[in-house]
Amino acid sequence: MTVAYDVDDRSAAAQRARVFSDAAARGDLIGLSHMPFPGLGRLSAEGRSYRWVPLNYSSGPRWPEARLSAE
Repeated sequence: MTVAYDVDDRSAAAQRARVFSDAAARGDLIGLSHMPFPGLGRLSAEGRSYRWVPLNYSSGPRWPEARLSAE
């Protein structure tokens, strides 16, 4: 994948492929612009492509054990 402002398309595509592969393998939390709120999520490798998995951002209880230890 390349974009119009890449100076070296081949190098940019190779670098993005490495970064996407590493992020998906490690399960890195990624922040991206131009994505719906909160713009945070992870990449999941699916064959030769990736799927964006948005962060679950809800107001519901997510860490009941943290609340108990804080009381």
